[in-house]
Amino acid sequence: MNFKLRIQNIVIFFTALVITACVSLIFGYFYAEIKNIPTLNSSAETDIIAMCGNSAVYASQGYTDIQVKEILMNISMNKFSYIKEGVKYDISVEEYKNKDNNKIIKLMPSVKIDNYYKIMLLFIVSVFIIMFGLVNFFFQNHNIKNITNPIIKLKKETEKLSRGDLDEGIIEEGYDEIKELGKAIEILRIKLKESVYYKEKYDENRNFLISSISHDLKTPVTSIKGYIEGILDGVANTPEKQEDYLKKAAYKTVLITNMIDDLLLYSKLDLNQIPFDLEKTDLVEYMKYSVDDNLIEFSREGKKISMENAPLKAFVTIDRNRFRRVVQNVLDNAKKHIENETGEVIIKMRETARAVIIEFKDNGKGIKKEELPNIFDRFYRGDATRQNSGSSGLGLAIAKLIVEAHDGRIWAVSEEGCGTSIMISLKKIMN
Repeated sequence: MNFKLRIQNIVIFFTALVITACVSLIFGYFYAEIKNIPTLNSSAETDIIAMCGNSAVYASQGYTDIQVKEILMNISMNKFSYIKEGVKYDISVEEYKNKDNNKIIKLMPSVKIDNYYKIMLLFIVSVFIIMFGLVNFFFQNHNIKNITNPIIKLKKETEKLSRGDLDEGIIEEGYDEIKELGKAIEILRIKLKESVYYKEKYDENRNFLISSISHDLKTPVTSIKGYIEGILDGVANTPEKQEDYLKKAAYKTVLITNMIDDLLLYSKLDLNQIPFDLEKTDLVEYMKYSVDDNLIEFSREGKKISMENAPLKAFVTIDRNRFRRVVQNVLDNAKKHIENETGEVIIKMRETARAVIIEFKDNGKGIKKEELPNIFDRFYRGDATRQNSGSSGLGLAIAKLIVEAHDGRIWAVSEEGCGTSIMISLKKIMN
């Protein structure tokens, strides 16, 4: 910045100097024209009279005999000046020593050259001062626009930041150094806004975890306590009954573990604290493997799962382990809400110009229209007929966060009595 300002001062000086020189040359030329100054004006020529004895043999401006005699008289009187048509001429004589006594008389317009140079000097100084002031004013306005005003704006913006106002972006303007400063402050604003956002998210998730643990874990913990007290109090008075109580208590501990895992996973996903290992994947083969992996669980409950209408190849970029959680949560949710023996989940896949869409369609009872927008909210289980004590209520919420982390979209289509379709859209890799 200092170097740039030094260069600017030099530019101001030389710009004023060049303008002054140009204006002075123009002024000097026209001033010489008006004042008929011979040193600067070629039109103000010296008059010449050639004498042979006392007779003029040549006069450049057609001097009359009377005028020549007047000039000779002035010379004889040592008066070396002559006034012709209101113009005063200085007379100089060059004599040639010969028998005819020849001589040349030169008449030059008389001007006060010292006054001319005084006027020119005064004019040059005045013009330089005026031009220097104008050029300096122009550059100062330029500096105000590119240095002073941006710095004032940055000061106001930093005062806003100090008050916690982080919503308005900072415009980068001014010289390069000022722009870099503005860019640095804008990055600071974004970082501060992110830190405030994540702090609020952290506080929200901490409160969410505390309330969830205190609410959702209360029932299984109470059940475990009841089974243990039943054994201690002798309610389970046979080995078979004691074993049954212990198995139920163990199942409840597994349920508690799963619920805590879901809570922690949701919290980390919501805070973007889980890294994703993205890789190119053949989604058709991936989904076929997921169907095969769930066949036993579905058949154990007398339910069906199948896949149809799959394109030959459909490549996407996903984290295979994380996305498996999405597929599993959607299938588990569908399996809970279809009937034994007749329940079925069909996975359909289709392509659009830029995406691959996976549809998980079940033949359950469907979802009420007013409940449909809420099924991806955490802890939402719908009405009492859809609630399940073995669920954390976070399955679809976790699936939504993972899909969105893949830059995808998940939504539901349903009608009461006609089943439900969970749709997932992922960007496909263009060949």
